[in-house]
Amino acid sequence: DDLGGVYLQFEEGLEATALFLTATYKLSDHVGTEPAMKEDQIIQLVNAIFSKKNFEILSEAFSVACAAASLSQNRYHLPVIAVPDGPAAVSHHQPIFKLHVTNVMSQPLTQASVTLDHAKSAATKATVLQQSAFALSGNAFELNFMSVKPASGYYDFVISVDGDSRFIANKVELKVKVSTEVGISNVDLFTVDKDQSIAPKTTRITYPAKAKGSFTADSHQNFALSFQLVDVNTGAELIPHQTFVRLHNQKTGQEVVFVAEPDSKNIYKFELDTSERKTEFDSASGTYTLYLIIGDATLENPILWNVADVVIKFPEEDAPATVQSKSLFTPKPEIQHLFREPEKRPPTVVSNTFTAMILSPLLLLFILWIKIGANISNFSFAPSTIIFHLGHATMLGLMYVYWTQLNMF
Repeated sequence: DDLGGVYLQFEEGLEATALFLTATYKLSDHVGTEPAMKEDQIIQLVNAIFSKKNFEILSEAFSVACAAASLSQNRYHLPVIAVPDGPAAVSHHQPIFKLHVTNVMSQPLTQASVTLDHAKSAATKATVLQQSAFALSGNAFELNFMSVKPASGYYDFVISVDGDSRFIANKVELKVKVSTEVGISNVDLFTVDKDQSIAPKTTRITYPAKAKGSFTADSHQNFALSFQLVDVNTGAELIPHQTFVRLHNQKTGQEVVFVAEPDSKNIYKFELDTSERKTEFDSASGTYTLYLIIGDATLENPILWNVADVVIKFPEEDAPATVQSKSLFTPKPEIQHLFREPEKRPPTVVSNTFTAMILSPLLLLFILWIKIGANISNFSFAPSTIIFHLGHATMLGLMYVYWTQLNMF
């Protein structure tokens, strides 16, 4: 069975597939003839055999071990396993990319020659390195990828493993992450007059210090923040995936988060206009702590920086009657369920009349039994008969209790 072009196995299952592969290579070594299988078929068989990590039956584990031994010691095919030593990542602090090259028994193939065919940026598809050989160090192969000074991000590696004509699956594709550290520069805090009658007041601060004093944003002036993000190691500009400005109300705990966007010159800017942002703040005036949040999968030093305190003032007529905390973890008010009011019942005489009509056939039955006589001579006291009548009587009793005491709740 071919399962999606990835696995190839017999219908009998894993054990039969592993034993077939073991027997095939033993027979081929014995008669000196290469197995009549294509390389992709062998790779799919290997994928199927080693797809299971835990075994409930000892015979399955034994068959997989035999297949692994045959694939590692035969004269025709040696599948190559190439895996990074730890996370597939490099940085300026750890520039060496290490690769373990083994057979399926995890035995190092130190006689192999490992070459990086090319490394392309996953974002731009530009080739930054090609035809570079790995150096053997102990049981691992090493490559100083940071020697070409790649920008932070993800890179697609295509690696070739040569040195033995028996090698199969010797073209390996890996995604490698290049990490870096982010720095914040040119951080300016502005107080901008809306009428532009007064020149903006600018305060420059340096990470990680907090600005002295507080800044005000109200109906007459806006508050603004601008900054740049750079690679600490190379000085190049960075555009992380996550750049947020968070404002936290010191009194109520309310939090409002905005996304900081870069302009055409990659300068991040954030401006707070109270007239446009009053909905997000619920018009709750007060002192807010401004945090700058920077994060990315390729950053070694994600940042949470307490930048400054901002006093935000909304018009009094827009202020809410009661300012409640916006914390997601405070207890919510209890929900009181209100049942529908019961409908008005009909007069008692109607219910009694209906009940009498329902019971009249039973009364007629008793009258006829008295006049004609009830013949119970054919009643059998067999267990089945007694159980039947007891069950019938129980059902009638349950119906009576339901109408008098029980309800659906």
